Amino acid sequence: MLQRKKNLLAAFFLLFLVSSCTIFNNPAKINKYVEIKTNQGDFILGLYEGTPMHRDNFLKNCNNMKYDSTLIYSVMPNGMHKIGLPVNKKEDDILLESFPENTIEPEFNKKLINKTGAVGMYRANNDKNPEKLSNNMLFYIIEGLPSNQKLLNTLEAKRNAPIIADYITSFLKEPGHQHFEDSLTLYKTNRNNDKYTQLYVKLTDSIKPRIKADGKNLFVLDKFQTNTYTSVGGAPIYDGQYTVFGEIVQGNEILKTLSKARKGLFNKPKTNIYVLSTKILTKKEYKNHSKINY
Repeated sequence: MLQRKKNLLAAFFLLFLVSSCTIFNNPAKINKYVEIKTNQGDFILGLYEGTPMHRDNFLKNCNNMKYDSTLIYSVMPNGMHKIGLPVNKKEDDILLESFPENTIEPEFNKKLINKTGAVGMYRANNDKNPEKLSNNMLFYIIEGLPSNQKLLNTLEAKRNAPIIADYITSFLKEPGHQHFEDSLTLYKTNRNNDKYTQLYVKLTDSIKPRIKADGKNLFVLDKFQTNTYTSVGGAPIYDGQYTVFGEIVQGNEILKTLSKARKGLFNKPKTNIYVLSTKILTKKEYKNHSKINY
C-alpha cells in the first residue's frame, strides 16, 4: 500500500512537471473558452494558460454574470476596443474604485502580445499605477493592421524617447559635457538635422549602459513580435503595458463591426453597444459550437 502511494505521488509530481513545462514553453495554450454575445454580433475568446490569475479572474466575472448588460464603451478603428463598463458609470469610477484592491498583478510574457484579436485587461494610467496592475473588470480586444519594419522602428524610438531624453539631459549637466549641449543647440538653431541626429544617436549609445545599470529596459521588439506584427498585425505599442490573457478564436468579424460604429468624444459609440451575456465553454463545447455556428 505504501509503495502504491509513493508511485501515485511520483506520477502526480511528474504530471505536474510536464504540465508546468508545457505552460512555460507554450503560454498561449488554451483550455478554457468564453462565448460573448453582443447586440452587434457574437465572438468566442480562448483564455491563455500562461496567465492563470487573469484567466481565473475573467472566468469568475463571467460566472458571476458581471459583464451582462455592460457596454463596449470605446471603439478605436485599428486599435483598442474597450469592454465591460457598467451603464451610467465612468471609466475612472471602475479603474480607481478601491484601488489597488480591485487589481491583478501583471502577468507579462514576450510570447503573449497585442496582435490582432488579442484580449487584455485594461488598467489605470502609469501616474497612478506605476506597477501596471490590471483592473479586475475592464478588458479590451485589439484590432490593428499589419505594420512594416520602418513603422516598427519608429514605434521603438517613440516608446524609448522619454527615458533616453531624461538620461541625456542628466548627462549634459555633468562637468565636461557642456560642449555636447552647445553643439546640439547650434545644430538645432541652424536646422542642421543630420548633424543633430548623428550627435544625439552618439549620446544615446553612451548612456545606454547607464540605463541598463539602473535596471531599466528599453523597449525592443524581438523577432517573434516583429514577425507577428508584420504578418498578422496588431498594436505593439501596448506590449509590456497591459497583460494579454487570451485571443478571439471565433468571430473575428466583430472587430470590423465595432470599427464601423459612429463615434463621439473619446471614441464612445453614439449608439450603445451592449454585452448581452457571457458563457464559459469547455474545449469540447467550443469545438461543437464552432461546427454549428461558424
